[in-house]
Amino acid sequence: MPIINSREDYFDMKIGRFRLLFHKRYRVIKVINDLLIGLLFITGSCLNFFPATEPYGNICYLLGSTFLVGRPILKLMHSISLRRELKGKHTSPPK
Repeated sequence: MPIINSREDYFDMKIGRFRLLFHKRYRVIKVINDLLIGLLFITGSCLNFFPATEPYGNICYLLGSTFLVGRPILKLMHSISLRRELKGKHTSPPK
């Protein structure tokens, strides 16, 4: 079973003797989201060739469109951060 450790700027997954490091968590999520969008639209296109599977193709198109809406949400989540202000101390914005 893989062990996943998460930190602010990266997360790593340990699988046996190997460790995969993913820098910038949102970048990895965005790539997975883009792959799902492509697979759903390709599957939807193939299923629309046959009348019996046409409703399933429409469902794939709908799911792909839903994932397309997720792209700007991921961009917003990546660019917004919430920090706790300490009383009496000036904190600088992140670089």
